[in-house]
Amino acid sequence: MDAAAQATEEIREALFSQDNLSEIPVSLNTQFYKLNDVDTKLSVLTLIDLKTVDVPKRRGRNLNTLTLVTALFDRDGKYVTATEKKLEFRLQDQSLPTLLASGIKSRVSFNVKPGRYVVRQVVRDAEGGQLTGLSRAIEIPF
Repeated sequence: MDAAAQATEEIREALFSQDNLSEIPVSLNTQFYKLNDVDTKLSVLTLIDLKTVDVPKRRGRNLNTLTLVTALFDRDGKYVTATEKKLEFRLQDQSLPTLLASGIKSRVSFNVKPGRYVVRQVVRDAEGGQLTGLSRAIEIPF
């Protein structure tokens, strides 16, 4: 299996796991608001602390790629939907300390019906292969 396929498989396994993994410090926050009597927008904010993430220098730039997958599962643990983001770092030396100090914020939103859900966030860095997987239960009232 090549490196890309292995990374994809690791992310998939972490996404469907119920175990929390914490190789990269990540915090996960959710909030929701009603769009109308039936629909609700669920917003997921992920804060990633990059102090433990390796950002090696190649060809004059500090490089790495983070893959963020945010998934939504229903009350029975059935997969509902997911989004994936890839954040590529190609930073000059003067930009790296600022990024490492501030970290990264990522926000995704889902349109959902009232009910109970589990939000699962998986973050993986390409250089070190570090992996984090967190879950948060949330209830959208009727």
